[in-house]
Amino acid sequence: MNRRLRLAGMTSHALFVLLFFLCSAQATQPSTVNVSGTLGEIEGIRVLRVWGEPRERGFAHGYLLADTIVELADGLLANSPLGITLERYTKQMLPKLERMKIDPRHEVEMQGILAGMEAKLGGPAKIDFLKRPLTYEDIVAINCTSDFIRSGCSSFAAWGEMTENGHTIAGRNMDWHELASMVKTPIVCVNTSSPRVGAKGWVGITWPAFVGCLTGMNSEGVTVATHDADGRPPSVTTGFTPYCWTFRRVVELASADTAFEDAARVVRGEISIVGNNMMVTRPFASGHAAAAVLEFDADLTNGDGLTVRTAVEGGLFLICTNHLLERRGPINCWRYGQLGRVLERIAESNRTRHVTSDRVRKMLRGVSPKDTFTYHSVVFEPDKRLMHVAFANSVQDAPECKHVTLDVTKLLAGDYPGGR
Repeated sequence: MNRRLRLAGMTSHALFVLLFFLCSAQATQPSTVNVSGTLGEIEGIRVLRVWGEPRERGFAHGYLLADTIVELADGLLANSPLGITLERYTKQMLPKLERMKIDPRHEVEMQGILAGMEAKLGGPAKIDFLKRPLTYEDIVAINCTSDFIRSGCSSFAAWGEMTENGHTIAGRNMDWHELASMVKTPIVCVNTSSPRVGAKGWVGITWPAFVGCLTGMNSEGVTVATHDADGRPPSVTTGFTPYCWTFRRVVELASADTAFEDAARVVRGEISIVGNNMMVTRPFASGHAAAAVLEFDADLTNGDGLTVRTAVEGGLFLICTNHLLERRGPINCWRYGQLGRVLERIAESNRTRHVTSDRVRKMLRGVSPKDTFTYHSVVFEPDKRLMHVAFANSVQDAPECKHVTLDVTKLLAGDYPGGR
């Protein structure tokens, strides 16, 4: 062999060994980023699990979902049917945040999300629509989206003799304007307990960067679900809490035995800039209703802004859509009527028919509206701590898609792929 070729081969070999050594050494170096969270998957559903103090939870959220948050934030604003322009967002939407009251705990968590994103991305998160990096104020705006842009949802619950085993069973559709980025980016967020602030562990069906609660169940089987409603005009002008944060506080604090009282106490301690119906369900206990609807708005001159609605006397089911029944005169809602007719037939069947998981799914399919989009559809079994969740895809609303069973107890314990 030519000496020059022989030397070149030796040099190449030596270089390869050196590069291998350096890469191996780099790979074995301990990571300098401490992430208090994991990102796993259950049957195609992404599951984020976070723990620790608020900033640690937020940092893990932002670090593990940085790219997805960029995709969601850009798509939520750009090319949407909501008519949002950069000028409108900058001059109309962002200034409204000054009227909001930001809980210090959530402020720290959202700052942590931004810090986690920047750590993962190696610098500021660039948002094409904004023509600038994502800021803390933008994270707050994402969390206030539902307060500024309204839509519809449907829920119902049954218990006692209405169900096969007497346990509570409930259904919930989350409807909103159809946006491609939201269809592509839903997550299940597992929030472990935080004894220091008295927060129970809970599981939420949500989107990245969103720290409130739209649909959730806690460790005791208490569930909450949001429903936009036309409330009375506000009697105050500032100090509003984004309503999804109020829902989060309820699911963090509510105990099964006192769920409705706990929820009412939280709602009375906050002011919502818009009206909403909070559907609360809990495991069945003989002689006690398993569901209540908290109708609330910012008219504090009327019952401190809250009216609690329960089933009619002796009733074993309750329905909730997007109108207030007791704080304002009821409106005609076809979804409410449709659910009522089915449940009344079951109640009048003398125990020959029951509300089952399969029937709940069928009922949810029947009330998925055509003018908006059903992003997720959930069947709750509070007594078993189970949530059967279906997410929409690019061609089907959620009720038409496969339901995946989530065991809340196991999720909170980290007992799922990638969850430990």
